[in-house]
Amino acid sequence: MQEVGEHLISILVVGQDGLVVDILTRDSGKIDEKKFVGAFSSLAELVLKKITLDFDLGTFGAGTFDTDRYRFIFCEAGVEHVMVSILHPKALVDEIFPYTYLTADKVARIIDGELPVSPVIPKIIRENEMERIKRKMEYYQSKPHSPEYVYKLSIIGDRGVGKTSMAQRYVHGIFQADYKATIGTFISKKECKFDELKTAVRFMIWDLAGQNQFQRLWPDYLTDSRAGIIVYDISNRESFENVKKWYDIITKVAYPSLILVIAGNKIDLEDSRVISKDEGMELAIELGIYYMETSAKTNENIDDVFEWIALQIINKNIEMLKDTLLDKRVEDSSKYIISGPELKLLNHHFTKQLDYCIGTKDTKDIIKYLDMLKTIEKNKF
Repeated sequence: MQEVGEHLISILVVGQDGLVVDILTRDSGKIDEKKFVGAFSSLAELVLKKITLDFDLGTFGAGTFDTDRYRFIFCEAGVEHVMVSILHPKALVDEIFPYTYLTADKVARIIDGELPVSPVIPKIIRENEMERIKRKMEYYQSKPHSPEYVYKLSIIGDRGVGKTSMAQRYVHGIFQADYKATIGTFISKKECKFDELKTAVRFMIWDLAGQNQFQRLWPDYLTDSRAGIIVYDISNRESFENVKKWYDIITKVAYPSLILVIAGNKIDLEDSRVISKDEGMELAIELGIYYMETSAKTNENIDDVFEWIALQIINKNIEMLKDTLLDKRVEDSSKYIISGPELKLLNHHFTKQLDYCIGTKDTKDIIKYLDMLKTIEKNKF
């Protein structure tokens, strides 16, 4: 209600038989909830019957229903419940759908009771082209990496490829063979620490539902992504062939300098493999992104995928900081602000570069940069 605003009058969770599990109205002082529920139930009886039939057929996802006084959004919330949003007749349904699916997924997981569920509903940005350009400009002017910053990472791919299994294995360290299908998107958080660098990257992980019924919401959910994992099933050729589709979708709306990985998942099914590792590598090279094979079931390379992304985030921010330093001469009359942790990251970066120097000139350049950092540290520039 806080995110959608006054257009949302009431929200209910009902069973397939139409019985109300819970209800919340915006102004319960003005609305008698019992009478409201009675009027709603009789009004929506035909809709609920159709929903029940669609549930049995496995074809129900979400739907809308309009009257003179209200607009309704019916959304599945697990295998036995429906979440109903009751809106003012002038409400724009497309703007509310992303929140509806996100909340319905949380409702389903609360009822399921197996995993912790955050009550936070993040802001979902719907942008026009001008706003998107403005956001990209702001990105290029943003501050370097800070462990206090949360990076949005989206896990995308066809249904059934193991996206939720990967997220839950990484975040909670568990694997379940019978995961419920994600409704819209499921969000979780995890901090990736690097003790040797004395820093960390905090991820907000968006696990997107891969069913086609949610495709109109994908751009909304993927906006602002700083990183992404495109997942396919090594035993499912169609999921592999759709990797390019997912690549096109996320690169249109995500941040510039998006960090992407292709993950060939379910390598525990080696006997059923139809996509070779070489084929996966070739596609990654074609798209210019990283490639790794994983198994959420056996936990093979799951942590490595997320750690690799975190290191790329740190490295990109170091590069931004490095370019800023090298574009300006450090003089006694000039002072620039750089934090202690940033200085350590730069020192670590340039020291590592010495291992890869081939010629004398490269080595001298790296030593010059290290001396520059020592000067900064000594003089507190």
